[in-house]
Amino acid sequence: MRSTQYQLHWQAVLMLAFLLCAPFSTGETRGFLSTIGDVPLAEGLQELAEGGFVFDKPEGRIVQITAARSADISQAALVSFYSKSLPNLGWQAQQGAQAQSGLLTFARHGEILRLTFSGDLLIFDLIPKSVSQP
Repeated sequence: MRSTQYQLHWQAVLMLAFLLCAPFSTGETRGFLSTIGDVPLAEGLQELAEGGFVFDKPEGRIVQITAARSADISQAALVSFYSKSLPNLGWQAQQGAQAQSGLLTFARHGEILRLTFSGDLLIFDLIPKSVSQP
């Protein structure tokens, strides 16, 4: 009897440890972009290791990251996800951001974030606001 209680106790402890250590997912995001740590990576996107670069300049950073879109998520779903989630992170949608043309543009703290949809790819470009102005 004592052995059974002991076993149940340890099973409960292991289950609790597993639940606390397991990643919590809402089904909408898989984490954040590797080099733009405050931009979420939507469910259905896979960041491509060879699809990006980072430059640090006195005017600010210039970053490009490319993510591949899985066949089971539509461009419209990604547009909806980023249009809703980025403003909650302080990014403001810019006038002229044309989701229909495959381009979303956001601004925050002197930086511009452009999301360009191209086939099964989503390209994230982060540039200083000063670089984007003529």
